[in-house]
Formats: sequence, C-alpha cells, structure tokens
Amino acid sequence: MERIGREYPPEAVWEAQELYCVARLTFEKVAEETGVAASTLKRWAATYDWRGKREKLAQAEADLAADTILARSVMLKKLIKSQNAQDGFAVSALESLAMKQAEAARAQKLMSAVKQNELRPIRTPDEAVAALEEALELKLNGLLQSPEDLDFKAVQEVQKATQLIMELKAKVAPEATTKKAKTLSANLEARIREII
Repeated sequence: MERIGREYPPEAVWEAQELYCVARLTFEKVAEETGVAASTLKRWAATYDWRGKREKLAQAEADLAADTILARSVMLKKLIKSQNAQDGFAVSALESLAMKQAEAARAQKLMSAVKQNELRPIRTPDEAVAALEEALELKLNGLLQSPEDLDFKAVQEVQKATQLIMELKAKVAPEATTKKAKTLSANLEARIREII
C-alpha cells in the first residue's frame, strides 16, 4: 500500500514510464512489475505526459516499420536494376536488420506466453498431461515461428514429449473411470520437468 508522502527514486519513475510508454503495459501491470501503487503511477503519468509519449512512440514505431519496408523494397528494386555491389551490401544490411527485428519480436512473444504460464504444481497425472501438452504447444509454436531453430534435436524433444503424453494419457484414462487421483512418482515428475 502506498504511504502518503512516500518518495521514490527517479529511476523508479523512469522504469515505470518505460513499462507504460514503451512496453505498453496497463497501470495495473506496471504496478505489479514495480511495486508502485497504480494511483501513484497515474499521478506520474499526468505529471510527465505518459499518454502523449505513448502515442508518439506508437506512431514512431509504426512509421519506422513502414519506412523500413519501403526502404527494403526500393533498395531491392535498385539492386535488381543495377547489380551494383554497394546496393547489394545495402540490401543485405536491411534484410539482416529485418530478420533480427523479426527474431526479437518472436522471442518477446514467446517470453510473454511463458510468463503467462507460470510454473504450477504437478501432483497428479491429469496435471502432468495438461502441463506437458501446454509446454509442447509452446515449443511447437516457437519452432513454427522460427523454422531456423528446427533441427534433429528439436524434433527428438518433441517426439519424446509426445510419447510421454501418450503414455500418461493411457494411464490416466483408467483413472478417470475409477475417479482415483494418484500422485506422480518423483522419477516421472523429474522427466516431465526436464522436457518442459
């Protein structure tokens, strides 16, 4: 709870501003991340015009994305016409930048998905199946978004997880009819955690 007259270091204000303006989190999420009351954050937002900054940043990001795509298009067309080495270097640099931006966006999306699915207890086979299926879904989504990460080891991991899910489901199905909830063995739980 916020105490009246409590002072925060300037770094707390700027961190909160970045989370609200750049990361575009809600006041409630910024409060969770920083430990600063939402009412204090709203007061700071009014004082430092966070809403205006947030809108300007969003517009700048949209403009930058559009300008980058247009620049890539112009340079690629120029390279096709000229076949000049300098144009080729410029196209290569722009394409490399675009790939890095796409990788960063995928990584951020995956991290937010992982954050939303905090570790939960795995005590029963039903919970184990649900956790494994969720982890497998995240892994597959990550591989589909980043095909360059797809290799033999990744395929093996997916195959092992799928096999373990099938084994657990075969064991869970009889339990569903008897309504018994058994706990997992430590060994099985360790295998599940390793895969997740």
